[in-house]
Amino acid sequence: MVLGDLDYGLALAQHFVHENRIRQAASSLGAAQYCINEAVKYAGERKPFGKPLAVNQAIQFPLVELHTEAAMLRQLIYATSAKMDTMPKPEVAKRLSDVISMCNYRANRLVCDAADRAMQVHGGIGYSRHKPFEHIYRHHRRYRITEGAEEIQMRKVAGHLFGFMSKG
Repeated sequence: MVLGDLDYGLALAQHFVHENRIRQAASSLGAAQYCINEAVKYAGERKPFGKPLAVNQAIQFPLVELHTEAAMLRQLIYATSAKMDTMPKPEVAKRLSDVISMCNYRANRLVCDAADRAMQVHGGIGYSRHKPFEHIYRHHRRYRITEGAEEIQMRKVAGHLFGFMSKG
């Protein structure tokens, strides 16, 4: 039995990995944005000493940084996905492999950072099973290992960035 076109098995396998990585990136981005949104909401509602947590820059700034990174990453994931949808499988491996790796490893780090920050903003209840943040962290932390550890993906980006990939 032959799956796909004869003599293009590697291209098919690589395309599957690339599609999985971009899906993981989108999933991690969505979970990260959820954590950010929940932390922002809670910071506005929680009023220790009579004023919302949200008025403190120590609460605001880390969430601003996470929200900004999520916005930038969202655009990169959208653009990369659109390009993947419009080119043949072998071209994706040649032209987008490094960008797919960027999306994946950054999104997987972002969700871990966002879940950690959400736990911190929520205090003790943020770490408990009453909130989903510890589960989100555990679930998405594995993505930093599966589908190619982030160091492997960074090496792929470096290979393209420094021209090692084109040197045979």
